[in-house]
Amino acid sequence: MAIGHGPWSRFLTKIPSPLVCAQRQYCNFLIGLGCQKFHALNCMGKRFCRVANHFFQPPLASLLPSSHGPKQYPTLLSLSSVSKKMKSSKDNSHHSTRVPDSNFQYDTDENLQTTSPTLLERIQALDRSSELAHRYTPFLLFDISSSKLINERGNDSNHFLSYVVVGHAENSLIHSTLIYCKNESGENIFAKDNLMDRSGKLKEVLRLSSDVEFEKQHTTTHQIGNKYCEENDMDEQHFERRTKELECVTDHLLSTGIISRKHSDVYPVTAFVDSTLTNDTRCRGNTNSTVLALINRSSAPFLGIDSVGVHLHCYVTRQQDLSNIHDNNRHRIEGLWLARRAPNKSHHPNCWDPTVAGGQPAELSLLQNIIKEAYEEAGVPSEWITNNHSTPDVNFSDHSHDPLTITTSKSDGSCMKRSFYYSFDLEVPSDWTPIPVDGEVSEFKLYSMNELEKELLFGDAVRPAMRAVLLDFMMRHGEFTSVNQTTDLEDLKNAMRRNRLVLW
Repeated sequence: MAIGHGPWSRFLTKIPSPLVCAQRQYCNFLIGLGCQKFHALNCMGKRFCRVANHFFQPPLASLLPSSHGPKQYPTLLSLSSVSKKMKSSKDNSHHSTRVPDSNFQYDTDENLQTTSPTLLERIQALDRSSELAHRYTPFLLFDISSSKLINERGNDSNHFLSYVVVGHAENSLIHSTLIYCKNESGENIFAKDNLMDRSGKLKEVLRLSSDVEFEKQHTTTHQIGNKYCEENDMDEQHFERRTKELECVTDHLLSTGIISRKHSDVYPVTAFVDSTLTNDTRCRGNTNSTVLALINRSSAPFLGIDSVGVHLHCYVTRQQDLSNIHDNNRHRIEGLWLARRAPNKSHHPNCWDPTVAGGQPAELSLLQNIIKEAYEEAGVPSEWITNNHSTPDVNFSDHSHDPLTITTSKSDGSCMKRSFYYSFDLEVPSDWTPIPVDGEVSEFKLYSMNELEKELLFGDAVRPAMRAVLLDFMMRHGEFTSVNQTTDLEDLKNAMRRNRLVLW
């Protein structure tokens, strides 16, 4: 008699035995995946599943909510086919798969496709800012340029306009960690206050303690009539002080184990701008933005500092056979090179990215950075991007004027930040193969448009945020055709260019 039946079943549910614990974990695992059965495919996998089904299947049906009948849970993908695909795409360093798989098929049945979220829902799920807003406190810095304008107008009562929002920190992180951060003098770096926002409401904010002191000094300077050149000296000194204090914050996060290492790049800290402005004005890459401080890339997400990513899409154009009257392939692009993230990456290891993907450091322009990243990650010659070459079938195009803007966060809701994604396209020769240089990429693969489209619709191999970046590439080139998956392509464009949620 199976253990899941009769008096044994009632007995087991009262004892926290390893068998019962495993049974409950197995049940939660299946419910989380939206599956009812677990099929194993090789050796021990088959043996384990036969035992698991024998012991756990009867109680599983009773543990499911009554509103969820067995037919509502689609069958899990065949693990044998998954294992074959994993074996065929085994992670080999410095390996590139050059031939796109035009016959790529996903092992999905009709139930899985009908119960899967649409592509629009997958893109919208990247931005959870409205859901997470109550967990965050705005992070403000004193902006001397705003204060000058206020004093010139004689509007001292609106001192709150001297502060600008540069980020936001999670409340739990503030109470557990940030309030204990100290500068080189042993003083607290952060202070929590209540300030009146532009709507006239008092709201709790996070400020630098040095900003409060600097604000008083600046007000005194205006009262005694000092010149702007002295103010500029004060501003430069305070810029250096802020940067040092934010470096102390990075050291504190490192010592507490919240971050594992310091990054070699630093990000500029700039003011959030009104979300009603145009994309060109709203982009943090705008050189007109006042940089108030610098912060290490590793700690920037914990203060909600804007993040900028640059991406290069290396693609191969399909050569149409004009002599073949039956050559009516709808895809102009034969394939797009994707890069598989190295297994030692701290975020999303082994996931697929565009050919080149990197953060935007403070000291480089967007174009300078993509040239550097392209060579370091894929061995792309710099002259291909600067158009200083005579190589046929190489064409570079800059699409940084229209970035994607999405407020992203980790799966647990932490590190919510505004992300700007800038894209560049590079048509490459069909006989060229990208080569990993700096070790951040384990392999490259030439994805056909059919394969990439199905991956974006149903797969999980691509890094979640990069679904929007790759979808934008396909839409830009007219290669995305599954319009039946969404109500309107315009909705997809809007979902990838969201307005900022302003907390103060």
